[in-house]
Amino acid sequence: MMKEMLKEAEYQLLHYPKRTIVGRIKRIIKSAAGRKAEPVDRVNWPNGLLAKGLADYYMQHKNSEEAREILDCLKRYYDRWINKQCKLYFLDDAVSGMALIDLHQITGEEKYKQAADKIARFLMEHETDRSGSLPYRPKQKNGYIFADMIGMVCPFLCKYGSTYSDMNTVNLAVAQIQNFVEFGMDAKTNLPYHGYQYENGIKYGIIGWGRAVGWLLMGMSESLAYIEETRPSYEVIKQAYRRIVDKVEAYQRENGLYSWQLEAKEGPVDTSATAMILYAIARSLDTKVLIGIHRSRMTRGRDALFQMVKDGKIDQCLAECQGFCLYPQVYGTYPWSLGPALSLFALTQEKGN
Repeated sequence: MMKEMLKEAEYQLLHYPKRTIVGRIKRIIKSAAGRKAEPVDRVNWPNGLLAKGLADYYMQHKNSEEAREILDCLKRYYDRWINKQCKLYFLDDAVSGMALIDLHQITGEEKYKQAADKIARFLMEHETDRSGSLPYRPKQKNGYIFADMIGMVCPFLCKYGSTYSDMNTVNLAVAQIQNFVEFGMDAKTNLPYHGYQYENGIKYGIIGWGRAVGWLLMGMSESLAYIEETRPSYEVIKQAYRRIVDKVEAYQRENGLYSWQLEAKEGPVDTSATAMILYAIARSLDTKVLIGIHRSRMTRGRDALFQMVKDGKIDQCLAECQGFCLYPQVYGTYPWSLGPALSLFALTQEKGN
């Protein structure tokens, strides 16, 4: 079953999103009418999650035939982007930076380091609000800070800083996490809103949207894996993370999975939220940020998620969010369940957890 998942992830990494003839025609019409078409983003966040899942599997199975195929796939993915001058458009492109750092460490090829440098510069030069947080789409001039950004940006910043001795990137990540914990959480449930606006102090979106929780926990767990434990902010973030995990686990369903909105336990399951949350917990068990009491819950959820794999795909994944409170109740198979699930299975399978 894992081999089927790997094959599917490799295929999606090189082909998602599919470029249709209709889509190309629409872009041509927009350009002809003087309207700006959305750029072709070659390192979008869904692919970044797939690349990370594949890289995580590689790290656990370096001498396998699957690892050789993964390495070839990752090279093709990143070389295609590098050959197009490493164009970056959005903050969430940073998700692809995680596996890119791994690829540089594996191959030693300088072009991958230079590409990672470009992502780091893009983030360091990005517009911030007055608290130092990174607005999701600064051109929209709304100042919205999304929970998604903690998972999309902070792990790369911390991994880059740790790997290449750049504490400025780590400092930027720490600011994002601490600001969201201070301004983006619901005081009663200790679950995150989907986001907030610093200037007016208003929090937006629903409380406990599953994938927002997943992004937040993934961002914090991965960042803690790279932040030096001697930093004062490390302990602050670790304790905040532990408190959030304790609250989140209270909403785990009897079957081990999580709902699309955590509190809606009689609503639909979302395998993307489940995979993200469980991977974050597994990662923190691995780094000893969490202790063994969380292991049984993680294992129960992981086993339930594994049972949902069919033909290398994972169904019952909530479709892409369109903004605050815009969560189409459409479920299917998407990269944002497959990628985190692959990371989860790779991490826990090897260690027999």
